[in-house]
Amino acid sequence: MSPLLRAELLRVRSRAVVWGTAVVLVVAALGFVVAAWDDTRPPSAGALAQAQEELATATARWESDHAGWVEVCEENAERDGEDPHVLCDPLRTPPTLEQVLPYRPALVETLEHRYPPMAVVVLVGLLVMGVTLVTADFGSGAMGTWLTFAPRRGRVLVSRLVAALAAAVPVALVALGTALVGIVAIVAVNGATGDAGGAAGVVAVATARALAAGLWAVAVGVGLAFALRVGAGVAGLVVWWVAAIESALPLLVPAARGVTLATSLRAWLEGGTTYGVEECVGGADGPPVCAVVEHVVSPVQGAGVLLVAALVVLGLGAVSFRVRDVP
Repeated sequence: MSPLLRAELLRVRSRAVVWGTAVVLVVAALGFVVAAWDDTRPPSAGALAQAQEELATATARWESDHAGWVEVCEENAERDGEDPHVLCDPLRTPPTLEQVLPYRPALVETLEHRYPPMAVVVLVGLLVMGVTLVTADFGSGAMGTWLTFAPRRGRVLVSRLVAALAAAVPVALVALGTALVGIVAIVAVNGATGDAGGAAGVVAVATARALAAGLWAVAVGVGLAFALRVGAGVAGLVVWWVAAIESALPLLVPAARGVTLATSLRAWLEGGTTYGVEECVGGADGPPVCAVVEHVVSPVQGAGVLLVAALVVLGLGAVSFRVRDVP
């Protein structure tokens, strides 16, 4: 490890933006924990009493009418050529309390619904952290002082990037761990664990994708910061990019939706995604016939677009840092 990188790693641990990002992400993670509690909380006494009344009404109706329901069902099944046992046996079973109580998802379903969205929160937080780690030094003049002792700008940029990535890993893991432990604990306390056999796989895949997306965001943030040097400039560019490239361009050129950063991120985080493009076919004798054709974007394709974007941004940042004066 070079002395420059060692100094950057020691320095980044004391940066307020790193600790501030960690705190903000943990607070955001607690929001997902609260949402999981709301999803899985047991019914209140009032809801349970109402469910008991509904069950009594449903049971009385079933006892008086289920024979007729079964008879009609069997007639329809024979007419349609279907198996009457498969189709009609559920009508022979009396209603249960679970059927009238509000639905509560089990642990795996709760994790699938609440844990992966943490990736977007981590991505945004680490993007801001990556930008701030660099722009703060340009704004305070610390970058110029740093270059006095380490004049090789390429090494300075690489050391800043590596230090930012190293700081991002524990920040992301703390936030993701808070969400994960909180969701699991809340589901267990609420007694809605159910069959947790697939939980480990869901967590492993979502964590890996979220961590990779967060590191990508840090790299992009560092590159943008070296290119523009001012946080307001980076914010303005991001807003312009979202409005012009991510929103307006796909409306003008629908095929471009497949290579936008939003689509690529969704493909990576969700294990693939689709987008629709209207395609028209018309002959000389009649009007064109149009239909929406779905195109698939694989996670590998999305990762490729994101990697190219990060390399381009870092390259532009390196060129700007090398050719422009630093006060």
